[in-house]
Amino acid sequence: MKSKTLVISAVSAITLSLVLASSAMLQPAFAHASTSLTLKDEHVDGKKIRVALGHTNEPTYGVEPGIHDGKHNVEVLLSDSDTTLSLTGATLKVDKYYFKNVKSFEKAKSVKDADEIQKGVVVGSVFGDPGHYMARQVEKPGIYGYRLYGTINYFDVAKIDIDSTVFCSSSEVDTSKFNSKGWGGGYGCTEDIRDTFFPSKNKGDDKKATFELDVSNPEVQNVVFEGAANEAYAMTLTDSKQPEQAANTTAIYQMLLAGLPVAAIAGFFGYKSRRKNKSEE
Repeated sequence: MKSKTLVISAVSAITLSLVLASSAMLQPAFAHASTSLTLKDEHVDGKKIRVALGHTNEPTYGVEPGIHDGKHNVEVLLSDSDTTLSLTGATLKVDKYYFKNVKSFEKAKSVKDADEIQKGVVVGSVFGDPGHYMARQVEKPGIYGYRLYGTINYFDVAKIDIDSTVFCSSSEVDTSKFNSKGWGGGYGCTEDIRDTFFPSKNKGDDKKATFELDVSNPEVQNVVFEGAANEAYAMTLTDSKQPEQAANTTAIYQMLLAGLPVAAIAGFFGYKSRRKNKSEE
């Protein structure tokens, strides 16, 4: 009886875990700005459409090689305000506006003063996820704004046009001066991920590996490698006063490095040969 109880409890626990996991996956893990559009078609007069715009993978951080990929897509979610049912069949594009910092944004008198502008980017529907539209991009730190425009299809009964601009929200400055009316909430501006490092030198660029080379002149024996994550390692010699010997040391190191793969391959086939001979004996 106890074993049956344990089995039932285990099954119940697994089922509950799956339900909770499914619920968690359905919850949006990122912030969005949102606005609503009111339909004026005679069949659906007064009905409202909710438009949400933001970035995937909030909070957003700029690309940093070896640390963060900076992939934060422009994302648009469309739904019926009353039923929350997703709306498909929309044709959407965005114009992108990028300001590299707060100072640049505050000086701007219009979106045309942005440090970089990209127009006519298609925001396509996401396969298998109705009401979800996306344009892929990789970001760097800064202030991002989007002009969203196109046509939204309301259950094949009516259509409505949208042409609206919204910028990200920053804790440093009010970034709403170029926003169209009606937007609420917000999506975060893209930050520098290095600002989250603790301690501040948690970057890997202060790590060193020292190799001793057996050369005739002891003054040029030490070769120090320095480099950050995902970057090419730079070789420096401790004695820069001996250019010829430094060049010789570099050549020796390169030959050693080139010989490692050859030695590994030779060892592998030698091992296979020894195994074959033993099996024949």
